[in-house]
Amino acid sequence: MNDVPVDRLMSTDLTTIERGAAAADAAEQMRESGGSSLLVLDSDGALAGLITATDFVALVRDNDPKDRTPVEAFMTTDVVTVGREDTVAELAEPTAHGYTHLPVTDGNDRPIGMVSTTDLTAYLSRRG
Repeated sequence: MNDVPVDRLMSTDLTTIERGAAAADAAEQMRESGGSSLLVLDSDGALAGLITATDFVALVRDNDPKDRTPVEAFMTTDVVTVGREDTVAELAEPTAHGYTHLPVTDGNDRPIGMVSTTDLTAYLSRRG
């Protein structure tokens, strides 16, 4: 069970936004998608950052949520990523350190999927 590759449980329905977008636009996109994270992409499609619902809570607490704050001001830039061939066992370390959303990237740092602790929990409960 621990040697199952990440691509068997990752979501490929990604919600993305370009670097430079306003926080209000990012919040609206996240709300419309019903997801709990947004991948921030450079103009060439490479992963630049990650925004989670938790990040928006901090933004709203510190700023007017309707302002034009760019996503770079509050996105996570030291994003921990995994590859599609990584295994469920390899997710243990980042999730133990509090990472709840792990983008799955290809060899060019372009996102191809997302695996969350919710995905991992659902997979493990089906297997158990």
